[in-house]
Amino acid sequence: MFRVSTLLVVWAALAIPPAGAQDWVATAFPERTFEFGTVARGSKVMHSFTLLNRTDQEIHIADWRTKCGCTAVRVGAREIPPGTLTVIEATIDTTKFEGFKASGLTLVIDRPSVVEVELKLTCFIQSEITLNPGQIDFGIVRHASQPTVTTTLNYHGTRPDFAIERMQTRSGDVTVKSKEVSRSAGGPTQFLLTATLNSSAPNGLFREEVTIFTNDPAVPTLPVTVTANVQSAVTVSPSVLNLGRVRPGEVVKKTILIRSSQPFKVTEVKPSDEDLSATPDPDGSRPLHMVNLTFKAPARSVPYHAVCEIATDLKDEPTATLSTFATISP
Repeated sequence: MFRVSTLLVVWAALAIPPAGAQDWVATAFPERTFEFGTVARGSKVMHSFTLLNRTDQEIHIADWRTKCGCTAVRVGAREIPPGTLTVIEATIDTTKFEGFKASGLTLVIDRPSVVEVELKLTCFIQSEITLNPGQIDFGIVRHASQPTVTTTLNYHGTRPDFAIERMQTRSGDVTVKSKEVSRSAGGPTQFLLTATLNSSAPNGLFREEVTIFTNDPAVPTLPVTVTANVQSAVTVSPSVLNLGRVRPGEVVKKTILIRSSQPFKVTEVKPSDEDLSATPDPDGSRPLHMVNLTFKAPARSVPYHAVCEIATDLKDEPTATLSTFATISP
């Protein structure tokens, strides 16, 4: 499962040394080709490519071009500081195609050097099986609201006993059930797929995949993409704070805003690193709070990352988070 609670996230392996100018692209993209395998016609299948910044300079995505009008692209963050990563989501709409389909995108990067990176996607679209709608999309939902959506799978093939044997998700954040709706000799066999987004789903852009297992050896599995935008009652602005390039020992001060549709108190602001400190508003219940952050750059010249956990007195509301980044250099 792929979760995006912020548009830019830290890469854990910060200790890996920067790549050379000639091979930074090869190390930045651990995967540049992905095969979906066999998919139902009408499916909107999605894959996320990861961009890891192992250099000592910022990577900047200037633009991108798709290889087909059937492909939609969403880039998590265009500016990727050293020691961090972002993701590039590519979704293929298979509605107008049958058989083998190749697509993808060209990513245009202008920093630290000008380069174009090809990200390739392929799939085989099975015309005898259709999915409508083409993905399980919960849309914009409130945290812990547990919404339910349905989609219909139709089998138009010649196998009279075609059946869905089971379905599997990558996590426990989504529960999916299938029910046979109709079966006839002259028409398609129809299944209703019902999905529920569980309260464990994290805030932010949520991505999951359901794998359908059938009894047909020709189509043993089919992927179904699950998407949602899980919104918290509390929002932090900005959600990602890039402190920029700072010198060792330099002090940087910033102010963030914490909002909600109803009055609340900020009960705790807890940075994950001692170099970052936070001064919340005085006690008081209101819809908007300001929190002052102070960052004193450590002596070491490395990419820096810290997370602030922000707790409130709102019932059943999880802790909000703020990711901070900096590049410390002489």
